[in-house]
Amino acid sequence: MKTIGIDIGTTSICLVLYDCDKKKIVDSLWESNHFLPGSFRQEADRIVHTAQKMLDQLIKRQGEIAGIGISSQMHGILYVDGAGRAVSDFYTWKDTCGERPHQGMSCAAYLSESTEYPMFSGYGTVTHFALGLKNAIPNEGRFLTDIGDYLAMCLCGQKEPVVDATIASSFGGYCTRKESFDLPCLEKAGVATSFYPPVLKRREKGKGRMAGRYKGVPVFWAVGDNQASFFGAAARAEDGVCVNVGTGSQVSLFDKREISTSVGEIRPFVGNGNLYVQASLNGGKVYERLAVFLEEIGNLFREKGSVEKKPDGYEMAQLLGRQKEETDLRVYPSLYGFRGCSITDSPLAGTDLKAGFIENLTEANFHPGDLVRAYVGGMAAELHGMYMKFPEALRSGRKKIIASGNGIRKNELLRQEIEKQFDLPLYLSEFHEEAAAGAAQFAGEWSI
Repeated sequence: MKTIGIDIGTTSICLVLYDCDKKKIVDSLWESNHFLPGSFRQEADRIVHTAQKMLDQLIKRQGEIAGIGISSQMHGILYVDGAGRAVSDFYTWKDTCGERPHQGMSCAAYLSESTEYPMFSGYGTVTHFALGLKNAIPNEGRFLTDIGDYLAMCLCGQKEPVVDATIASSFGGYCTRKESFDLPCLEKAGVATSFYPPVLKRREKGKGRMAGRYKGVPVFWAVGDNQASFFGAAARAEDGVCVNVGTGSQVSLFDKREISTSVGEIRPFVGNGNLYVQASLNGGKVYERLAVFLEEIGNLFREKGSVEKKPDGYEMAQLLGRQKEETDLRVYPSLYGFRGCSITDSPLAGTDLKAGFIENLTEANFHPGDLVRAYVGGMAAELHGMYMKFPEALRSGRKKIIASGNGIRKNELLRQEIEKQFDLPLYLSEFHEEAAAGAAQFAGEWSI
Protein backbone atom coordinates (compact mmCIF):
# COMPACT_ATOMS: atom_id res chain seq x y z
CA MET A 1 0.00 0.00 0.00
CA LYS A 2 1.32 3.44 -0.95
CA THR A 3 0.17 6.85 0.25
CA ILE A 4 1.09 10.43 -0.61
CA GLY A 5 1.98 13.07 1.96
CA ILE A 6 1.82 16.78 1.10
CA ASP A 7 3.57 19.29 3.33
CA ILE A 8 2.86 22.98 2.77
CA GLY A 9 5.70 24.68 4.60
CA THR A 10 6.63 28.32 4.90
CA THR A 11 9.48 28.14 2.39
CA SER A 12 8.74 24.96 0.47
CA ILE A 13 6.05 22.56 -0.70
CA CYS A 14 7.03 18.92 -0.54
CA LEU A 15 5.27 15.73 -1.65
CA VAL A 16 6.41 12.22 -0.81
CA LEU A 17 5.24 8.80 -1.91
CA TYR A 18 5.37 6.46 1.07
CA ASP A 19 5.42 2.67 0.97
CA CYS A 20 3.45 1.65 4.08
CA ASP A 21 4.65 -1.96 3.95
CA LYS A 22 8.36 -1.19 3.54
CA LYS A 23 8.05 1.91 5.75
CA LYS A 24 10.11 4.03 3.39
CA ILE A 25 9.81 6.99 1.04
CA VAL A 26 10.05 5.77 -2.54
CA ASP A 27 9.58 9.05 -4.43
CA SER A 28 9.41 12.77 -3.69
CA LEU A 29 8.93 16.18 -5.29
CA TRP A 30 9.82 19.63 -3.99
CA GLU A 31 9.05 23.24 -4.96
CA SER A 32 9.83 26.58 -3.32
CA ASN A 33 7.10 28.54 -1.57
CA HIS A 34 7.22 32.33 -1.64
CA PHE A 35 6.05 35.37 0.27
CA LEU A 36 4.31 38.11 -1.68
CA PRO A 37 6.68 41.08 -2.14
CA GLY A 38 7.15 43.17 0.99
CA SER A 39 4.95 40.97 3.18
CA PHE A 40 4.65 37.74 5.14
CA ARG A 41 1.60 36.72 3.11
CA GLN A 42 1.39 34.07 0.42
CA GLU A 43 -0.88 33.56 -2.58
CA ALA A 44 -3.26 30.75 -1.63
CA ASP A 45 -4.29 29.70 -5.14
CA ARG A 46 -0.69 29.68 -6.32
CA ILE A 47 0.13 27.22 -3.52
CA VAL A 48 -2.84 25.03 -4.51
CA HIS A 49 -1.85 25.12 -8.19
CA THR A 50 1.73 24.11 -7.37
CA ALA A 51 0.71 21.30 -5.00
CA GLN A 52 -1.91 19.96 -7.42
CA LYS A 53 0.56 19.95 -10.31
CA MET A 54 3.06 17.97 -8.22
CA LEU A 55 0.32 15.63 -7.00
CA ASP A 56 -0.74 14.87 -10.57
CA GLN A 57 2.87 14.02 -11.41
CA LEU A 58 3.17 11.54 -8.53
CA ILE A 59 -0.18 9.89 -9.24
CA LYS A 60 0.67 9.54 -12.94
CA ARG A 61 4.11 8.20 -12.11
CA GLN A 62 3.04 5.71 -9.44
CA GLY A 63 -0.49 4.58 -10.29
CA GLU A 64 -2.68 3.26 -7.51
CA ILE A 65 -2.62 5.33 -4.29
CA ALA A 66 -4.46 4.41 -1.07
CA GLY A 67 -4.75 7.90 0.42
CA ILE A 68 -3.49 11.47 0.46
CA GLY A 69 -2.49 13.16 3.72
CA ILE A 70 -1.76 16.86 4.16
CA SER A 71 0.55 18.60 6.61
CA SER A 72 -0.02 22.34 6.96
CA GLN A 73 2.03 25.18 8.38
CA MET A 74 0.19 26.28 11.51
CA HIS A 75 -1.23 29.52 12.96
CA GLY A 76 -1.83 31.18 9.56
CA ILE A 77 -5.27 31.88 8.04
CA LEU A 78 -7.03 32.87 4.84
CA TYR A 79 -10.66 33.66 4.07
CA VAL A 80 -12.95 31.73 1.70
CA ASP A 81 -16.33 32.67 0.27
CA GLY A 82 -19.54 30.65 0.16
CA ALA A 83 -18.26 28.71 -2.84
CA GLY A 84 -15.11 27.68 -0.97
CA ARG A 85 -12.74 29.89 -2.97
CA ALA A 86 -10.03 32.08 -1.45
CA VAL A 87 -10.93 35.76 -1.21
CA SER A 88 -7.75 36.82 0.60
CA ASP A 89 -4.06 36.10 0.71
CA PHE A 90 -2.80 33.51 3.16
CA TYR A 91 -1.59 35.34 6.28
CA THR A 92 1.28 33.18 7.57
CA TRP A 93 2.48 32.72 11.13
CA LYS A 94 5.10 35.41 10.48
CA ASP A 95 2.54 38.13 9.74
CA THR A 96 2.91 41.04 12.15
CA CYS A 97 -0.51 42.71 12.08
CA GLY A 98 -1.14 41.33 15.58
CA GLU A 99 1.48 43.76 16.88
CA ARG A 100 -0.77 46.71 16.06
CA PRO A 101 -1.84 48.72 19.13
CA HIS A 102 -5.24 48.25 20.72
CA GLN A 103 -6.31 49.75 24.03
CA GLY A 104 -2.77 50.61 25.04
CA MET A 105 -1.22 47.24 24.14
CA SER A 106 -0.75 45.02 21.11
CA CYS A 107 -3.69 43.09 19.68
CA ALA A 108 -1.96 39.86 20.76
CA ALA A 109 -1.46 41.08 24.34
CA TYR A 110 -5.04 42.38 24.49
CA LEU A 111 -6.49 39.02 23.45
CA SER A 112 -4.20 37.12 25.80
CA GLU A 113 -5.32 39.28 28.70
CA SER A 114 -9.00 39.34 27.71
CA THR A 115 -9.40 35.62 27.06
CA GLU A 116 -6.66 34.16 29.30
CA TYR A 117 -5.59 32.05 26.31
CA PRO A 118 -1.93 32.77 25.46
CA MET A 119 -1.71 34.32 21.99
CA PHE A 120 1.04 35.85 19.92
CA SER A 121 1.24 37.90 16.76
CA GLY A 122 0.86 35.51 13.82
CA TYR A 123 -1.76 33.34 15.52
CA GLY A 124 -4.84 33.04 13.33
CA THR A 125 -7.20 34.46 15.95
CA VAL A 126 -4.92 37.45 16.52
CA THR A 127 -4.60 38.10 12.78
CA HIS A 128 -8.37 37.77 12.34
CA PHE A 129 -9.02 40.19 15.21
CA ALA A 130 -6.49 42.75 13.94
CA LEU A 131 -7.90 42.62 10.41
CA GLY A 132 -11.40 43.10 11.81
CA LEU A 133 -10.32 46.25 13.64
CA LYS A 134 -9.12 47.68 10.32
CA ASN A 135 -12.20 46.52 8.40
CA ALA A 136 -9.77 44.49 6.27
CA ILE A 137 -11.72 41.21 6.27
CA PRO A 138 -13.03 40.71 2.71
CA ASN A 139 -16.77 41.38 2.36
CA GLU A 140 -17.16 38.06 0.53
CA GLY A 141 -15.42 36.14 3.33
CA ARG A 142 -17.57 33.52 5.03
CA PHE A 143 -15.05 31.23 6.75
CA LEU A 144 -11.45 31.44 7.84
CA THR A 145 -9.29 28.36 7.34
CA ASP A 146 -5.68 27.21 7.10
CA ILE A 147 -3.76 26.63 3.89
CA GLY A 148 -3.73 22.82 4.20
CA ASP A 149 -7.49 22.55 4.52
CA TYR A 150 -7.94 25.03 1.70
CA LEU A 151 -5.92 22.65 -0.47
CA ALA A 152 -8.15 19.75 0.64
CA MET A 153 -11.24 21.81 -0.21
CA CYS A 154 -9.94 22.61 -3.69
CA LEU A 155 -8.93 19.02 -4.41
CA CYS A 156 -12.30 17.66 -3.31
CA GLY A 157 -14.67 20.44 -4.35
CA GLN A 158 -15.72 21.25 -0.79
CA LYS A 159 -17.41 24.61 -0.14
CA GLU A 160 -17.00 24.72 3.64
CA PRO A 161 -13.83 24.00 5.62
CA VAL A 162 -13.29 21.69 8.56
CA VAL A 163 -10.23 22.09 10.76
CA ASP A 164 -8.46 19.36 12.68
CA ALA A 165 -7.74 19.90 16.39
CA THR A 166 -4.00 19.83 15.67
CA ILE A 167 -4.36 23.03 13.63
CA ALA A 168 -7.34 24.60 15.45
CA SER A 169 -5.31 24.69 18.64
CA SER A 170 -2.65 26.80 16.89
CA PHE A 171 -5.06 29.65 16.04
CA GLY A 172 -5.55 30.75 19.64
CA GLY A 173 -8.68 30.52 21.79
CA TYR A 174 -9.00 26.74 21.43
CA CYS A 175 -10.25 24.79 24.47
CA THR A 176 -8.42 21.47 24.70
CA ARG A 177 -10.92 20.04 27.18
CA LYS A 178 -13.92 20.73 24.93
CA GLU A 179 -11.99 20.08 21.69
CA SER A 180 -13.48 23.21 20.16
CA PHE A 181 -12.94 26.95 19.92
CA ASP A 182 -14.06 28.83 23.01
CA LEU A 183 -16.43 30.98 20.95
CA PRO A 184 -18.25 32.70 23.85
CA CYS A 185 -14.92 33.77 25.34
CA LEU A 186 -13.59 35.01 21.99
CA GLU A 187 -16.81 36.83 21.20
CA LYS A 188 -16.72 38.60 24.56
CA ALA A 189 -13.22 39.86 23.67
CA GLY A 190 -14.55 41.30 20.42
CA VAL A 191 -13.55 38.57 17.98
CA ALA A 192 -15.93 37.92 15.07
CA THR A 193 -16.61 34.25 15.75
CA SER A 194 -18.99 33.53 12.86
CA PHE A 195 -15.96 32.87 10.61
CA TYR A 196 -14.64 29.89 12.61
CA PRO A 197 -14.99 26.44 10.99
CA PRO A 198 -16.13 23.32 12.90
CA VAL A 199 -13.37 21.30 14.57
CA LEU A 200 -12.76 17.68 13.64
CA LYS A 201 -12.56 15.54 16.77
CA ARG A 202 -9.10 14.05 16.98
CA ARG A 203 -10.23 10.49 17.60
CA GLU A 204 -12.07 10.43 14.27
CA LYS A 205 -10.61 7.83 11.93
CA GLY A 206 -11.08 6.63 8.38
CA LYS A 207 -14.00 8.21 6.52
CA GLY A 208 -14.61 10.63 9.38
CA ARG A 209 -11.35 12.33 8.42
CA MET A 210 -12.00 12.40 4.69
CA ALA A 211 -12.49 15.70 2.92
CA GLY A 212 -13.48 13.76 -0.20
CA ARG A 213 -11.70 12.18 -3.13
CA TYR A 214 -9.30 13.44 -5.76
CA LYS A 215 -9.22 11.32 -8.92
CA GLY A 216 -10.76 8.54 -6.85
CA VAL A 217 -8.15 8.73 -4.07
CA PRO A 218 -9.28 9.56 -0.49
CA VAL A 219 -8.03 12.97 0.68
CA PHE A 220 -7.90 13.63 4.41
CA TRP A 221 -8.29 16.95 6.19
CA ALA A 222 -4.94 18.52 7.08
CA VAL A 223 -3.01 18.06 10.31
CA GLY A 224 -0.55 20.49 11.89
CA ASP A 225 2.98 20.35 10.53
CA ASN A 226 4.43 20.16 14.06
CA GLN A 227 2.45 17.01 14.84
CA ALA A 228 3.08 15.53 11.38
CA SER A 229 6.79 16.26 11.65
CA PHE A 230 6.97 14.68 15.11
CA PHE A 231 5.13 11.60 13.89
CA GLY A 232 7.35 11.29 10.83
CA ALA A 233 10.46 11.61 12.96
CA ALA A 234 9.55 9.82 16.19
CA ALA A 235 6.11 8.19 15.86
CA ARG A 236 4.70 8.40 19.41
CA ALA A 237 7.97 8.04 21.33
CA GLU A 238 7.76 9.19 24.96
CA ASP A 239 11.50 8.91 25.68
CA GLY A 240 12.70 11.48 23.16
CA VAL A 241 12.95 15.23 22.79
CA CYS A 242 12.09 16.28 19.26
CA VAL A 243 13.99 19.37 18.13
CA ASN A 244 12.79 20.71 14.81
CA VAL A 245 14.58 23.53 13.03
CA GLY A 246 13.02 24.90 9.88
CA THR A 247 12.34 28.57 9.26
CA GLY A 248 11.49 28.77 12.96
CA SER A 249 12.18 26.09 15.56
CA GLN A 250 10.37 24.00 18.16
CA VAL A 251 11.13 21.74 21.08
CA SER A 252 8.38 19.10 21.37
CA LEU A 253 7.66 16.35 23.89
CA PHE A 254 4.98 13.73 23.35
CA ASP A 255 3.18 12.38 26.39
CA LYS A 256 -0.04 10.40 26.73
CA ARG A 257 -0.69 12.01 30.11
CA GLU A 258 -2.36 15.34 30.77
CA ILE A 259 0.34 17.35 32.54
CA SER A 260 -0.25 20.90 33.66
CA THR A 261 2.31 23.42 32.44
CA SER A 262 2.42 27.20 32.47
CA VAL A 263 4.90 27.42 29.59
CA GLY A 264 4.64 26.81 25.88
CA GLU A 265 1.64 25.18 24.29
CA ILE A 266 -0.21 21.91 24.72
CA ARG A 267 -1.01 20.83 21.17
CA PRO A 268 -3.41 17.92 20.64
CA PHE A 269 -1.83 14.96 18.93
CA VAL A 270 -3.66 12.89 16.37
CA GLY A 271 -5.54 10.07 18.09
CA ASN A 272 -4.48 10.50 21.70
CA GLY A 273 -1.92 12.24 23.86
CA ASN A 274 -0.46 15.71 23.43
CA LEU A 275 2.60 17.48 22.17
CA TYR A 276 4.05 19.86 24.72
CA VAL A 277 5.69 22.51 22.59
CA GLN A 278 7.93 25.49 23.05
CA ALA A 279 8.24 27.41 19.78
CA SER A 280 10.82 29.99 18.83
CA LEU A 281 10.66 32.67 16.16
CA ASN A 282 14.31 31.93 15.50
CA GLY A 283 15.58 28.95 13.53
CA GLY A 284 17.01 28.33 10.10
CA LYS A 285 16.29 31.93 9.12
CA VAL A 286 18.66 33.12 11.86
CA TYR A 287 21.44 30.88 10.58
CA GLU A 288 20.75 32.15 7.07
CA ARG A 289 21.45 35.68 8.30
CA LEU A 290 24.86 34.52 9.57
CA ALA A 291 25.60 33.06 6.13
CA VAL A 292 24.54 36.30 4.45
CA PHE A 293 26.77 38.30 6.83
CA LEU A 294 29.79 36.16 5.92
CA GLU A 295 28.99 36.41 2.22
CA GLU A 296 28.85 40.20 2.49
CA ILE A 297 32.40 40.19 3.88
CA GLY A 298 33.57 37.78 1.20
CA ASN A 299 32.01 39.86 -1.56
CA LEU A 300 33.89 42.96 -0.38
CA PHE A 301 37.17 41.16 -0.98
CA ARG A 302 35.87 39.74 -4.25
CA GLU A 303 35.03 43.24 -5.50
CA LYS A 304 38.58 44.34 -4.68
CA GLY A 305 39.95 41.43 -6.71
CA SER A 306 41.50 39.71 -3.68
CA VAL A 307 39.22 36.66 -4.05
CA GLU A 308 37.92 35.14 -7.29
CA LYS A 309 35.48 32.54 -6.02
CA LYS A 310 31.97 33.66 -5.13
CA PRO A 311 31.64 33.11 -1.35
CA ASP A 312 29.27 30.52 0.10
CA GLY A 313 28.24 31.75 3.53
CA TYR A 314 27.03 28.34 4.74
CA GLU A 315 30.31 26.71 3.76
CA MET A 316 32.28 29.53 5.40
CA ALA A 317 30.27 29.23 8.63
CA GLN A 318 30.88 25.50 8.93
CA LEU A 319 34.59 25.91 8.15
CA LEU A 320 35.07 28.69 10.70
CA GLY A 321 33.01 26.99 13.36
CA ARG A 322 35.03 23.78 13.12
CA GLN A 323 38.17 25.77 13.98
CA LYS A 324 36.85 26.42 17.47
CA GLU A 325 35.15 23.58 19.32
CA GLU A 326 34.79 25.58 22.54
CA THR A 327 34.55 29.29 23.29
CA ASP A 328 33.67 31.47 26.25
CA LEU A 329 32.14 34.07 23.95
CA ARG A 330 28.34 34.16 24.21
CA VAL A 331 26.11 35.21 21.33
CA TYR A 332 22.32 35.11 21.55
CA PRO A 333 21.21 35.61 17.92
CA SER A 334 17.51 36.06 18.58
CA LEU A 335 17.10 38.30 15.54
CA TYR A 336 13.34 37.89 15.41
CA GLY A 337 12.62 38.42 19.11
CA PHE A 338 11.59 36.22 22.00
CA ARG A 339 8.32 34.60 22.96
CA GLY A 340 9.17 34.96 26.60
CA CYS A 341 12.84 34.92 27.54
CA SER A 342 14.21 31.38 27.27
CA ILE A 343 17.79 32.21 28.23
CA THR A 344 18.83 30.45 31.42
CA ASP A 345 22.57 31.10 31.73
CA SER A 346 22.80 34.87 31.22
CA PRO A 347 22.63 37.80 33.67
CA LEU A 348 19.80 39.01 31.44
CA ALA A 349 17.75 35.85 32.03
CA GLY A 350 14.14 36.70 32.77
CA THR A 351 14.32 40.26 31.47
CA ASP A 352 12.09 41.52 28.69
CA LEU A 353 14.49 41.13 25.77
CA LYS A 354 13.65 42.60 22.39
CA ALA A 355 16.76 41.68 20.41
CA GLY A 356 19.80 39.44 20.36
CA PHE A 357 23.05 40.37 22.12
CA ILE A 358 26.70 39.41 22.71
CA GLU A 359 28.35 38.76 26.09
CA ASN A 360 31.90 38.29 27.35
CA LEU A 361 33.68 39.63 24.27
CA THR A 362 37.42 39.73 25.02
CA GLU A 363 40.65 40.09 23.12
CA ALA A 364 41.22 36.34 23.48
CA ASN A 365 37.92 35.31 21.86
CA PHE A 366 37.60 38.06 19.27
CA HIS A 367 38.06 35.68 16.33
CA PRO A 368 35.78 34.54 13.48
CA GLY A 369 35.76 30.93 14.71
CA ASP A 370 34.66 31.99 18.19
CA LEU A 371 31.94 34.20 16.73
CA VAL A 372 30.45 31.46 14.56
CA ARG A 373 30.69 28.80 17.29
CA ALA A 374 29.10 31.14 19.84
CA TYR A 375 26.38 32.20 17.39
CA VAL A 376 25.34 28.60 16.76
CA GLY A 377 25.75 27.84 20.45
CA GLY A 378 23.30 30.65 21.18
CA MET A 379 20.75 29.06 18.85
CA ALA A 380 21.13 25.80 20.80
CA ALA A 381 21.00 27.65 24.15
CA GLU A 382 17.61 29.13 23.30
CA LEU A 383 16.24 25.67 22.44
CA HIS A 384 17.64 24.18 25.65
CA GLY A 385 16.31 27.10 27.69
CA MET A 386 12.82 26.43 26.33
CA TYR A 387 13.16 22.73 27.17
CA MET A 388 14.26 23.42 30.75
CA LYS A 389 11.11 25.46 31.39
CA PHE A 390 8.97 22.34 30.98
CA PRO A 391 7.91 20.68 34.26
CA GLU A 392 10.22 17.98 35.57
CA ALA A 393 7.39 15.46 35.18
CA LEU A 394 7.56 16.02 31.43
CA ARG A 395 11.35 16.03 31.14
CA SER A 396 11.84 12.89 33.24
CA GLY A 397 12.86 9.80 31.28
CA ARG A 398 13.98 11.59 28.13
CA LYS A 399 16.99 9.72 26.75
CA LYS A 400 17.69 11.17 23.32
CA ILE A 401 17.28 14.09 20.95
CA ILE A 402 15.39 13.33 17.75
CA ALA A 403 16.38 16.04 15.28
CA SER A 404 14.25 16.98 12.29
CA GLY A 405 14.07 19.74 9.71
CA ASN A 406 16.59 20.88 7.15
CA GLY A 407 17.77 23.67 9.44
CA ILE A 408 19.39 21.08 11.69
CA ARG A 409 19.97 18.25 9.21
CA LYS A 410 22.27 20.46 7.13
CA ASN A 411 24.02 22.10 10.08
CA GLU A 412 26.66 19.95 11.75
CA LEU A 413 27.67 22.74 14.15
CA LEU A 414 24.13 23.15 15.43
CA ARG A 415 23.82 19.40 16.03
CA GLN A 416 27.05 19.47 18.05
CA GLU A 417 25.92 22.41 20.15
CA ILE A 418 22.50 20.89 20.83
CA GLU A 419 24.13 17.68 22.09
CA LYS A 420 26.32 19.78 24.41
CA GLN A 421 23.44 21.86 25.74
CA PHE A 422 21.04 18.98 26.33
CA ASP A 423 23.71 16.45 27.35
CA LEU A 424 21.83 13.81 25.35
CA PRO A 425 22.76 11.89 22.20
CA LEU A 426 21.27 13.32 19.02
CA TYR A 427 19.82 11.21 16.22
CA LEU A 428 18.64 12.51 12.88
CA SER A 429 15.19 11.35 11.91
CA GLU A 430 15.09 8.68 9.23
CA PHE A 431 13.18 10.81 6.74
CA HIS A 432 14.47 14.04 5.23
CA GLU A 433 10.95 15.45 4.82
CA GLU A 434 9.46 14.52 8.16
CA ALA A 435 6.21 16.48 7.94
CA ALA A 436 5.32 15.10 4.50
CA ALA A 437 6.31 11.61 5.66
CA GLY A 438 4.16 11.98 8.79
CA ALA A 439 1.18 13.09 6.72
CA ALA A 440 1.63 10.08 4.44
CA GLN A 441 1.87 7.74 7.45
CA PHE A 442 -1.29 9.19 8.97
CA ALA A 443 -3.05 8.68 5.61
CA GLY A 444 -1.91 5.06 5.74
CA GLU A 445 -3.45 4.57 9.20
CA TRP A 446 -6.75 6.10 8.09
CA SER A 447 -6.91 4.27 4.75
CA ILE A 448 -6.83 0.80 6.28
